[in-house]
Amino acid sequence: FLFQGHVLDEKGNKMSKSLGNVIEASKLLTENAVDLVRFYFMWKSSPIESLSFSLSEMATRTYQIMSTLYYLHVYFDQNSKFDKFNLERDSLQWAFKNSLLHIPDKWVLSKLQTVISEVSSSFEKCKFHEAAKMIEEFIINTLSQTYVPVTRNEIWDDNKNSLNRRLAIYAVLGQVLKVVDVMLHPLSPYISDYLYLVCFSDRKSILLEDWPISDTSLVNKQVEISFDRSREIVSLSNAARMSAKLKRRWPIKSIWICSGGRDSFDFESILDILKIQINVQDCKVIRYRNDTKLHKILSLLGSEVPITPRIKLSKKNVGLKVKENLEKVMQSFAKVDIYELLRTLESSGKYLLTYSEGLLLELRPDDVELSYESAEGYALAENEDTLVFIDAQRDRDLVTKGLMRDLARNLQQLRKERGYNTTDIIPSANIAGLEEEEILRLQSMEEELKYLVRVTKIVFTKERFIGVKYKMIELEGRKLHISI
Repeated sequence: FLFQGHVLDEKGNKMSKSLGNVIEASKLLTENAVDLVRFYFMWKSSPIESLSFSLSEMATRTYQIMSTLYYLHVYFDQNSKFDKFNLERDSLQWAFKNSLLHIPDKWVLSKLQTVISEVSSSFEKCKFHEAAKMIEEFIINTLSQTYVPVTRNEIWDDNKNSLNRRLAIYAVLGQVLKVVDVMLHPLSPYISDYLYLVCFSDRKSILLEDWPISDTSLVNKQVEISFDRSREIVSLSNAARMSAKLKRRWPIKSIWICSGGRDSFDFESILDILKIQINVQDCKVIRYRNDTKLHKILSLLGSEVPITPRIKLSKKNVGLKVKENLEKVMQSFAKVDIYELLRTLESSGKYLLTYSEGLLLELRPDDVELSYESAEGYALAENEDTLVFIDAQRDRDLVTKGLMRDLARNLQQLRKERGYNTTDIIPSANIAGLEEEEILRLQSMEEELKYLVRVTKIVFTKERFIGVKYKMIELEGRKLHISI
C-alpha cells in the first residue's frame, strides 16, 4: 500500500478537467508498461507528501532504469551462454576457492551487501521511495556505469586460458542480478519475474526465492574505499577532458594523479583499473603536502607535474605598508622570479622586495595571493585534496586511436541496429570515405578494431563499394560510411 497526499501535475498544480491536466488511468496503463508506472510511483513518492506526476519524467529516468536492467540481463545471458557458464558448477564459492575474484568483483559484492541491508530496512519502514532510489543507484552507477565497463574487456577475451576468469565474472554478475531482481520484485513484479526466469530458470517463479540477507563475510570496506576513490579520480579526469574538449573514447598519453594525503591505501592496487577507465597510456601518482597552499604548490613543483604557479600581491595588505608607493612596489614585484619567491617564503617565512631607489619591503605569506593552473598543453580538474592533470596534446598516433575508437562505437551501434547478438562473430566490416594516410594508420590497428567489433575482417577504402548497404555517420564534421 502506498500512502501519499494529492497527485498533482508535473508543475505542482492540482489536476482538473477544466485545465486539461488530468491523467486518465486507463489511457496511462494502455500506453505504458504497468511495471514502469508502478516503479515511477514508488520512486517518486514520499509518504504523505503530494506527488507531482510527470509523464516525461516517467518515460525518461525511470524508463532508463528498467531498460538498463533489461540490457544488463541480456549482456549476462548472451555472454555466459557463449562461454557455457553453469550457475551451479561455476558458483561464487568456486570462484573464491580458486582465487579468481579481482578488486572490481569484491567491490561490487561488498556494495551489494550494503544495498541489501538498506533496501530491506526501507521496505520495513514503508519508505518505498528510498528503496527505489537505492536500487536505481546500484543498477545505473554501480553495475552499468562501473562494474560492467571495468570487466568488459575480460569478458570479450575469447582465450581459453582465461575462461575460468570469465566464468568467475559471470558468477558475480549472475549473483548480483538475481538479488536485484528479488529486491525489485515488490515494485515491478512482471519484468523482475521475466528477467529472473530467462537468466535463472532453475526455479518456476521468483516468488520461490528467499528475501536476500546481507552476507557480512563479503563486506570489504578497504576495497570499497579504494575502488570508490578510483571512481572519484575517473570523474575528475572526465572533467579535465571536458575542459580540454577531449572525448572519453579518445586515448590520452599521460595523467598525473596528485593526492593530498588522505589516502590510506596503495594506489598501485587500482592503477590498472584506472588506466582502463580513464583510457590513458601512462598513469603517475604524486603525493603532495596539503598544509597550506604554499606547501601544496611547492610540493607539486618539486615533482614532474605540469603545473604553472600564479602569484600576485594582496593590495589590501601591502597598501597599508607602502601607501603612495604601491604602484612602484607592483612594478618591482612583476619582475620577481616566482620560483625563488615561493622557496624563500617557505624557508624563511619572508621575502625582501627592493623597490624605489633601494627601499625594501618585507613580504610575508599573507601579503601574496597564490594560485595555479595547468601548464600549456595540459588540463586540470580538482576537488578538495586531489588534483588530476591530463596531457591534452594529441599526436598522430593518438588521433588515429581516437578515430579507431569512434569507428568501433559506431560499428557496435550498427551491430545492434541489424539485430546481432554481442557474442556473434561477423565475417566482415567495411569503412569508406577515409584518406590514404588514414587507411595506412588504421590498418596498423586493425586487430584491435576487429576485437572491439567482433569481426574477422575489416576493409578500409576511400570509395564505397557498389551493392554494399552502408550507413552514413558523421565524425568531427566529416562524413564516413560503414557497413557490416
